[in-house]
Amino acid sequence: MALASFADEAAYRAGVARAGEEGRRIIGLWTPYPVEMAATPGRHGIIAMAATIGLVSAALFVALEWWTAAVRYRFDAGGRPFADWVSFLVAPVEAGALAAGIAAVVMLIVRARLTRLHHPAFALEEVERAQRDRFVIALTCDEGEDANAAIALLTRAGAVHSRLVSR
Repeated sequence: MALASFADEAAYRAGVARAGEEGRRIIGLWTPYPVEMAATPGRHGIIAMAATIGLVSAALFVALEWWTAAVRYRFDAGGRPFADWVSFLVAPVEAGALAAGIAAVVMLIVRARLTRLHHPAFALEEVERAQRDRFVIALTCDEGEDANAAIALLTRAGAVHSRLVSR
């Protein structure tokens, strides 16, 4: 793992952008305050995925209601049609909203890695310093030439301090 600390936000943003341009996998970003970053690939589909889960569950609920009311357990109630779509609206909307909410919370917990109680990076001096006045980036890299290329990339971006850390 290549670890680099930056003194200011502009250099930090440049480092993140350069790492993304070169296809490096960023495994950690630590800052002393929240920094608004441009959308990184693969990070913006969480809401769309939760909404899709909600829509699919609502559609399945409508199909279940239709199947039970029109196919399996037909009941003539006042001469109304068996598959009256108006009577099927309320419960699927509620079930879809519930499924989307549950999916969003589960995805938040999994994607933010909130199930971890301790991460080895918290023992590093750079990450501890990121709570006060440094911006830190951690990249994955193989040993040898790839590690040197990752360190050089972060140094060109304006890193104050960079080093290799074994996991």
